Amino acid sequence: MSNTRLKEFKQFCKPFPLEAYKSIDNNRLAVYAIKILQRKKIPVTEEAVTVALFLFFPEKFSLIGFEQYPDSERVHRTLLQLGPKWRNWATGNTHTGFSLNENGELVFKQVEQTLKNPPKFAKTLRLKTPKPRTRDPEQEIKEIEETSLFKEYNQGKRENFSEFAIWELLKSYPYAPKEALKDRFEKMLECAKLSDRKDIIQFLKWVKDAFANVFA
Repeated sequence: MSNTRLKEFKQFCKPFPLEAYKSIDNNRLAVYAIKILQRKKIPVTEEAVTVALFLFFPEKFSLIGFEQYPDSERVHRTLLQLGPKWRNWATGNTHTGFSLNENGELVFKQVEQTLKNPPKFAKTLRLKTPKPRTRDPEQEIKEIEETSLFKEYNQGKRENFSEFAIWELLKSYPYAPKEALKDRFEKMLECAKLSDRKDIIQFLKWVKDAFANVFA
């Protein structure tokens, strides 16, 4: 992006204070950026969204370790999650650009109100303060899908698993501290929720019941 174009963006993409957006997930923040670009009649390319998100919400979209630059890969993953197969808040792609659908327009209104008055509207969106970024949710989901436990569960098997299956899923071992196992499980569940993978959420709920002795 040229310096002239960047200067144009900075005129309307004023950074919000962290307190205003720290409890809003990245998908909703991306919806906000898309709508603002549409209002300004700027083509909603992935590049444009990346710059807008970085300027609006630097704490969420800066590159870890190099905070003066935007995290374009994080924006890319976020945009993918807005599509019909995931959140179903936007249509388009990196080639044609993006636009909000009816659901996205409703989400934008909620986010806009939250950014204007965080204490009043945060509860309406039922948002939680995100934990520090450590792993890519998409990679976590992929690893869960590759475990023998998940594959057999999908095939209808619900009993007589090898002892190895649960430790493969948890990436742990017998006699590991219970708190560590619970923490690992909660991180997997959080990734499933971030990715809006209802099938993975259901699977993990089953795991918690089927292997209750592991977490007790």
